[in-house]
Amino acid sequence: MSLMLLRNHLSNRLSARQDSHAQGGIWIMILAMLLIPSVDVLAKLLSTDLSPVQITFLRVAFQSVFMLIAIRRLPRLLHSFPLTRKLLLCCLFVNMAVIFMVWGLAYLPVANAVALFFIEPLLVMLLSAVLLKEKSTPIKYMLAVVGLSGTLVVIRPEWQLYGWSSTLPMLSALFYALYLITIRTTRNKLSTAEAQAYISLVGTVLLAALLLAGPLLTGLGQTIPLLNWGDINSHHYGFIVLLGFFSALTHWLISTAYTLSPASMLAPFRYIEILGAAALGYLVFNELPDALTWLGMAIILGAGLAIVYLERK
Repeated sequence: MSLMLLRNHLSNRLSARQDSHAQGGIWIMILAMLLIPSVDVLAKLLSTDLSPVQITFLRVAFQSVFMLIAIRRLPRLLHSFPLTRKLLLCCLFVNMAVIFMVWGLAYLPVANAVALFFIEPLLVMLLSAVLLKEKSTPIKYMLAVVGLSGTLVVIRPEWQLYGWSSTLPMLSALFYALYLITIRTTRNKLSTAEAQAYISLVGTVLLAALLLAGPLLTGLGQTIPLLNWGDINSHHYGFIVLLGFFSALTHWLISTAYTLSPASMLAPFRYIEILGAAALGYLVFNELPDALTWLGMAIILGAGLAIVYLERK
């Protein structure tokens, strides 16, 4: 009898410890989602003088520095060919996602751009069914379509004002969804910190090569504003350092949250980012979404949360 009581006592303590860790993961996730809009705001502030690829390069370069400081060593750079190919694809996808998002922020209000980006979880579900053969239920597919229709509500008033630039955050969401699907296949082969450090370092090199191609193309008579290297002035330095710092910090916070709590428990808290983006957009740029934009956000958010609820059930 005493052995059974001891076993129950130990089981209860273990359960309480797991619950405590899970709660800690939720609070860390909330903090990360409140900080992430600051990255978008800093990128938008820099976009008035610097090109999207230049901002992305500076962000990834400084992010690499902070991540190397955090892990205190260089990541392993030589892997098997299949793993290297996947990591290079991750690097390509995530940096394309950042470029398109920064490009979109140069034209769109922060809250609108973030709301359009949040079709990403819906795209992950749809692309996983196509690329990874992960089947889902008809109601989830229907919810994904409903959520995607919310983007049309967000875009409708902006199309006359911003035109094609309204599609840039959605392209960012597409590339980020491809990145998430690809990085999942490397989960058991190296740690999250090592993968992020590798992707950041290789991304810095690839983006530098892309920027170096800009002057070469200009010399051949081709001008690509996306690849321009703008003059960096003294007032830019603080924004650039903060951009890299918050990028590295939010990556670390999200990774930590996922080690403490199940993904299904954390998923609803990702949508806090939309509210944070709306608040920061108003405080920094005096941007206030109109009624239709709020309605579109609600449709996207509602569809995403409904899918999360069904996943948890």
